[in-house]
Amino acid sequence: MSAHPLLTFDIGTRKVAGLVTTQGPKGLKILAAEVMEHAERTMLDGQIHDVVAVAEVVARVKARLEKRVRLSLREVAVAAAGRALRTVRGHAVRQLSGLTELTAEEVFSLELEAVQAAQTGLSEVLREGESPQDYHYVGHSVTRCLLDGFPLVSLVGQRGTVAEVDVIATFLPRGVVDSLLAVLDQCDLEMTALTLEPIAALAVAVPPSMRHLNLALVDIGAGTSDIALTAKGAVLAYDMVPIAGDEITEALSEAYLLDFKVGERVKRQISTADSVEFTDILGHTRRESRDALIAALQPAAHRLAAEVSRRILALNGGRPPQAVLLVGGGSMTPGLAELLAAEVGLPAERVAVRGRDAIQGVEGARSLLKGPDAITPIGIAVAARDHSTLGFTYVYVNGRGVRLFRPTRRTVADALLAAGVSIRDLQGAIGKGLTVKVNGELRMVPGTFGRPARIRVNGEAAGLDTPVQHQDRIEVEPGTPGQPGRATVAEVAPEAGCRMELTVNGELVTLAPLITVNGQPAEPDRELRDNDVVQVQPLRTVADALARLGVDAASTRETISYTLNGKRCAIEWPRYVVAHNGHAPGPSVLEEPLAPGDRLTVQERPPLTAGELAGRVAGGDGVRVRVNGREHHLPARSVTVRCNGRVAAPGDPLRAGDEVTVTVVDEPPIFANLLVAAGITSAPEPGTHQLIMRLNGRDAEFITPLADGDEAEIRWI
Repeated sequence: MSAHPLLTFDIGTRKVAGLVTTQGPKGLKILAAEVMEHAERTMLDGQIHDVVAVAEVVARVKARLEKRVRLSLREVAVAAAGRALRTVRGHAVRQLSGLTELTAEEVFSLELEAVQAAQTGLSEVLREGESPQDYHYVGHSVTRCLLDGFPLVSLVGQRGTVAEVDVIATFLPRGVVDSLLAVLDQCDLEMTALTLEPIAALAVAVPPSMRHLNLALVDIGAGTSDIALTAKGAVLAYDMVPIAGDEITEALSEAYLLDFKVGERVKRQISTADSVEFTDILGHTRRESRDALIAALQPAAHRLAAEVSRRILALNGGRPPQAVLLVGGGSMTPGLAELLAAEVGLPAERVAVRGRDAIQGVEGARSLLKGPDAITPIGIAVAARDHSTLGFTYVYVNGRGVRLFRPTRRTVADALLAAGVSIRDLQGAIGKGLTVKVNGELRMVPGTFGRPARIRVNGEAAGLDTPVQHQDRIEVEPGTPGQPGRATVAEVAPEAGCRMELTVNGELVTLAPLITVNGQPAEPDRELRDNDVVQVQPLRTVADALARLGVDAASTRETISYTLNGKRCAIEWPRYVVAHNGHAPGPSVLEEPLAPGDRLTVQERPPLTAGELAGRVAGGDGVRVRVNGREHHLPARSVTVRCNGRVAAPGDPLRAGDEVTVTVVDEPPIFANLLVAAGITSAPEPGTHQLIMRLNGRDAEFITPLADGDEAEIRWI
């Protein structure tokens, strides 16, 4: 802080304290100080209720200070009541590609997403009628970082698929700030710095050199009791209870029927007089002893001690701190320190009231600022000197004006949070990945990277961490998300595009693997959708080729069940005859490996007939006879086949479920059997009248016997 005088105000519930300070040889030097009480109860619980009345008191204090220092004072540092603070936890998670390292900018952006989550969660701790938009973001602390579920000290430079951040964010009600600004504006004052009353009290009552101890500082004012907790060199928490000195005054007023102002005067005299004289609202003047007055205020003092103790223990994990320091005018309530020690579970000597004598490095105004109520006014000046304040900056975001309150430098990120700009929309999220299953294996196609937001400060390119100054203009063009992942069948399963040339039944054909998507046939260039199930059957064996030709390998043989001579039977019957590269067909041909240029012969086999079955039942080699140039096989025995009770011709097909009776007689076949085997009817065909039957060049009769290798001619003329 320079030697230029600094004006600070402590605008409290009961009174206004104004200080003009500068840097002295021993630290802070108070050039002038003024304290003035409110004429009426224009503030309650630290909140301004009558702006005009409060402004009148502030203006009078300012005028007196200006007269004493002979300067015109324009800029001022003030404090907001600790009751105004709201602390909320926030969590943010982001899906990552895993391909690139996280940058500092990306991690900072994720932190800000967690802050915005805290802003959303703020609504859960607010009173009815309040909204998160009614609060200023003050700052945040990161409490945990996770990458793919594992805790890390820092995410910067790491790679993974899921990043998470937890933060504790602090917010200040706009109403508190706005009412302070309204008062200052009426007094022709400009707020240049804002602190919080518990922070100001800490600055002088618990300096950093003491914060390694687990201490509780309680600033008991007129309307609120502000609590701050320290340990391990840091401030752990802030809190507030809406019970303070006014409750003590009200207890006396109710006990003795006193006007509030009279009750306040009586309360202040208790500590210095053996008895106090007063006049009640009925006009009766009386004198009460100090002991009687203390007894009257004890119930209220006990309630105050109990409530403050409850909050201290809650903030400190259920354990009492090492000591409790009391400041503020309300701390002078008789017996309060002892009551608080009993409630919090500490020896009486561990709870103490601290006054001006606890402050080091501050000189001046000792006659006016000497008791525990001097701690906060002096603390505001010390905090302003040490820059432990919430600096005030007014900037514009896309033309909209916003106020920033931060203890250190203000950045673009602060402005965007204050303006309600979605941090998630700035990064240009990676497009949604495409997830498919290929032959039972999960495969993912990532989306494309998005375009990050374009940010400019006063026309110059900027980032989230770029500092901003008062009246800066920020323009933000949101990022655009990346495109979702896209792929065809061939792109996720390269084998789907592998074609093979084969010769099938003498013709050259090109076959592709068998492809299905969600059970339906598909081509290699089929574009996939999320969660599609792809099956690709490459051409590896003869069975694969048959499948692509429309021949189901599983159906190349069928099982025919029937009844033969009263006994249930079944026969495996090939439906196709398959030959590979000219080799004789065999049962293992379907499993033979396939190579480009291979030759396949695929022929349908006629169904099983009654004649075939008769030959199997009759046994023996039988005889082979050529009829009109075509060879026929006849059993060596005489066989009669009945199917479902009727005589069956040799060419009649056998069907599943047929009841077959086969009668076998040991006699050689005759020419009549050959007519049946050849499917030639013995009845004249239309336009004919004579049947020619010749065997080995000679005329034959129906009963002419047959021998293996005979040549027969049968025709109608």
